[in-house]
Amino acid sequence: MMNITLTNIKLWLSVAVITAGSTLTYSVVTSEKEGSPQSYIVQGASKSTMTEQLNAVGANVTHSFNVINAVSVVLTPSQAAQVSSTNPMLRLFVNSEVKVSAKGGKNKNTLIESTALTSTETTSLTSTDTTTISTNNPAAGRDTLFPTIVRANEAHAMGITGDGVTVAIIDTGMESWFKDLTTNMYGNDRISHAYNVTSTKWSGSVGDPNGHGTHIASVIGNSSPTYTLSGEVTAGYNSIAPGADLVIVKAFDENGQASYADILSAIEYIVENKDALHIKVLNLSFSATPSSNYWEDPINQALMVAWQSGITVVAAAGNQGPDAMTIGVPGNNPYVITVGAMSDNYSPNDLNDDFVTTFSSAGPTYEGFVKPELVAPGGHIQGLMDFNSSIGWGYEMLSDGDDYFLLSGTSQATAITSGIVALMLQDSPTLSPDDIKCRLLSTAKAAVTDDGQLAYSVFQQGAGLVDAMNALNSSALGCGNAGLDIAADIAGEHHYMGPAQRYEENGDFYIPDQQGLEWNGIYSDAHMWGNVRFISDAHMWGNVVFNSDAHMWGNVRFVSDAHMWGNISFNSDAHMWGNVRFVDESAPATDSVQTKWVEHE
Repeated sequence: MMNITLTNIKLWLSVAVITAGSTLTYSVVTSEKEGSPQSYIVQGASKSTMTEQLNAVGANVTHSFNVINAVSVVLTPSQAAQVSSTNPMLRLFVNSEVKVSAKGGKNKNTLIESTALTSTETTSLTSTDTTTISTNNPAAGRDTLFPTIVRANEAHAMGITGDGVTVAIIDTGMESWFKDLTTNMYGNDRISHAYNVTSTKWSGSVGDPNGHGTHIASVIGNSSPTYTLSGEVTAGYNSIAPGADLVIVKAFDENGQASYADILSAIEYIVENKDALHIKVLNLSFSATPSSNYWEDPINQALMVAWQSGITVVAAAGNQGPDAMTIGVPGNNPYVITVGAMSDNYSPNDLNDDFVTTFSSAGPTYEGFVKPELVAPGGHIQGLMDFNSSIGWGYEMLSDGDDYFLLSGTSQATAITSGIVALMLQDSPTLSPDDIKCRLLSTAKAAVTDDGQLAYSVFQQGAGLVDAMNALNSSALGCGNAGLDIAADIAGEHHYMGPAQRYEENGDFYIPDQQGLEWNGIYSDAHMWGNVRFISDAHMWGNVVFNSDAHMWGNVRFVSDAHMWGNISFNSDAHMWGNVRFVDESAPATDSVQTKWVEHE
């Protein structure tokens, strides 16, 4: 039996796809000596009583959060034991770290893609599939291509660029010497604010010695125009929202390390300053393996507050695919927009060979929600990044020598979707987060085969490939988070289970009353079996329609029993107090895995 407990919460930074034979892998920081003090996030019903109880054991409270009812505190093992034994109504989450490291070798969760930027690019996608395409010539001018795939270039030509909308990014920071990131396409300063929640020597800077955050900012808001192969400028840009303003919140340090407390502080800063900084969108290109119900996780709790306050939150599904039930935190939060990754198969002008990447995490969530809700381009995405950053320095083969790097992951797919949200809010500023979600899902393009069947399960692709123009032209309302009461969820009065269930006889996932959506949880190379294309048909599932009564997205019932999957269950007191864990009875017996992974995707 494998128990994943919350006795050791750790964060990591990742990019899913590097080059053939070389991937980023992760090593656990194990330098803490047994018996040394550790940082915790502590929750309880009353903050004053909680602080009083912690002070009674001589604890050092380091931060009191406002966005959720919690504090961060440093406790020795004896203090932690005393708090747990004398105050059983307090919940303790250990707050520690993981360090990113580079190591060669293929990863089973990684789609190996070439990263060379040449005029005729040949790449081995698999041992049997080789594709040759033409790309832009950087010397003549660049076209990053992904804006065209999601039709953001058409919005740019209409003057819809995200102008007047502020997107907040919680990441590793951003390098300020890239003019195309610090100014919009009009040449105006677009970094409305930058804030650093990390400590140590980088506390006075929001630069990006890691590189990941700069790349994400470039995907969202690079203001450089695109060019044709002959060097002629177009009406498009090399990002999704070149006119948007950015708020850069640095929660990960130069080594790609962070903590739950850092992320909570970042979310709190955004919520408290959303009106002053006009923040309407929040990009979260990281994920964590769930170790509790969605409503018990501190990050999810804070993000529900952000969503309720009017901030549209876009989160990565995770890079732990292709297996089922690998959606991470906060992508497992039923309210936020969760994004998986697809690839254009190095043929951006051919829609018939696109596919959902193998690294993209799949649903359903442990509570039965259909996630991811959308997919967006997440393979070999071009973005600005400092060559001297830790990613750039360690993986110079990802660069074309012109400040651009090709990175892949649900991080990049998330950034593309955040940019589209900014376009929608420029066009319709009064849209609520639920409205945004409704229109994105109801206008996505599902991947189907030649015979009209789903090429990928809804638990892999959600509603399908995000489409900027479809979303902008939509008038749909009432289908985002229908059936959920976020205020009651935040207050702890009601929590929810999604519609997904599992057949006992064969383990396949399904949704009651919805035909043709069964999935055995196995990834299939759909693009190798006839043409696969993402088509514009929101009613492709027959009787599934995107309205307030939709069973897939309307989210259906009050939770009364966490033991919904049979072989996967919560500990008997997991939804109450103490150590929270998932129990996978189908897994071979092994020692407890005392790690909660949180990764940048």
